[in-house]
Amino acid sequence: MQAQETIQFGDWKIEVQRKAFRRSVSIMLYPNKPIKVLASKSTSTRVILDFLLKKKDWIEKNLQKFEEHAQKFPEPKIRSYEEFPFLGQKKTLRLVITLNKKPFVSVTEQELLLHIPRNDWSAQSILEEHPYALKEIREFYKREGEKHILARTQFWSEQMQLFPSQVKFRDQKSRWGSCNSRKVINFNWKLMVFAPEMIDYVIVHELAHLQHMDHSARFWGLVESVLPDFKNHVRALKESQALADFLVLK
Repeated sequence: MQAQETIQFGDWKIEVQRKAFRRSVSIMLYPNKPIKVLASKSTSTRVILDFLLKKKDWIEKNLQKFEEHAQKFPEPKIRSYEEFPFLGQKKTLRLVITLNKKPFVSVTEQELLLHIPRNDWSAQSILEEHPYALKEIREFYKREGEKHILARTQFWSEQMQLFPSQVKFRDQKSRWGSCNSRKVINFNWKLMVFAPEMIDYVIVHELAHLQHMDHSARFWGLVESVLPDFKNHVRALKESQALADFLVLK
């Protein structure tokens, strides 16, 4: 197995990924991941460093954006008293003991309850983080999301008299819905983090595609006839889509 190639550029450790027939040098930036440069096998370190020097301001600007984004949308840790977004509300996580053999998550008016099997419970359970429980939290959001979205889709289908041939659910990072020519609508169950009116907008948007398979003026006119304030929901989704990031598998 080939060793990972890295080079130092200022305070940054850069990962270099080489491809035999690559013609140019490019850079990849993602939150909480090392800076990666893509280059050909013949590209010298000097050329890569010169490229990074030209991109230095751009790198710093985007890393600063990542930092500001992380501060605005801190990822909740799976431990007692952390807050999790659920249907537009902040739910406090509380750990409780269960006689069940497997952990699971339930919801009350103000709390998410992480039920930990008695055999796994210890004096430190309330103080510790429980990253393994991300699986149970995801299953909870998926179950609740599918139930809520199906009910609201049925409601809006009746209101609009537009009926999908099938409703499916997908696990995507930031695409909230889609509709194909077979009238199959896909929804992202992670929508469950958002307020009900924002979820309704996504549903109405996809149902409108059953009549207009484009984003023409007629399409937006149909959406507006159902939800006159839809633009507020579009803006809110763009501004807060990172709320669902904690549900992405690492």
